[in-house]
Amino acid sequence: MLHGIRVLVCIATWASCGSPLAVSRDSGEPAGGGDANTGTNGFVQISAGYEQICGLRVDGTVVCSGATESGQSTPPPGSFAQISAGFRFVCGVHRDGSAACWGNGILGAAPPAASTLTQVASGDLFACGLLKDGSITCWGSNYLGATTAPAGTFTQVSADLYHACGLRTDGSVACWGQNTSGESSPPAGTFTQVVAGWNHACGLRADGTAACWGADEVGQCDPPAGTFIQITASIANTCGLRANGTIVCWGVDPETEMPMTSPTGTFLQISLGEKVFCGLHSDGSTVTCWGITLTLGP
Repeated sequence: MLHGIRVLVCIATWASCGSPLAVSRDSGEPAGGGDANTGTNGFVQISAGYEQICGLRVDGTVVCSGATESGQSTPPPGSFAQISAGFRFVCGVHRDGSAACWGNGILGAAPPAASTLTQVASGDLFACGLLKDGSITCWGSNYLGATTAPAGTFTQVSADLYHACGLRTDGSVACWGQNTSGESSPPAGTFTQVVAGWNHACGLRADGTAACWGADEVGQCDPPAGTFIQITASIANTCGLRANGTIVCWGVDPETEMPMTSPTGTFLQISLGEKVFCGLHSDGSTVTCWGITLTLGP
């Protein structure tokens, strides 16, 4: 395996336009194609974590599949607006702005009780939330400064491993935490979305092209030409969703060390976890996962 199993115990505002933003284990946004969802069984968002996938249904309920050893696949009742799966825990934002997390509490599943959030992003030992006023609050382990978010106002936050990135209201990107490979040193420019991977990060520029920074030992920071409407990243890989609904991936599958597979079909959303990679099909109710094969209930 490329990295092996970790030995350490280690909304978003609703989309404002017809195209959804990227969905990753760290930065879930509801899909923009709500009219494609069918009944309450349709999904508005998916989020892949460590050996698991969770889906947010049209009615606000959450269903999960995969690993269960820490309770991460047993969501609480309630109506949610956004979810984010991390390493053996999941966090979500209720429709009233309150946050809830489930799974292994050691890993960041203890959100601030009095905060009103619009998005949550789950990493490995920590999580971050976007407050109603646009500032970011983080909780859990501050290893390498992962919970020390900068001041200012943001429209999106994304987290993974020991670092996080946020999209400022002026379109610039700020990152904090681990920076051993330059993953917390974003380039200048205007972006519409940012996503943090294991030790790299990527963003969509205003023209729809992708830019990545950080570790690039297996090509995870080498996006193909063309434009995207979503982007998502994980350990050693990145995937982008084209405007026609097709998915293009680059980097490698960390389990097989083979080039990352791009699934066939048309999709509304994509989400990369650590061992499971999933897409929400354009029908709004079918979820396909590759890597570890998981399904979400009807």
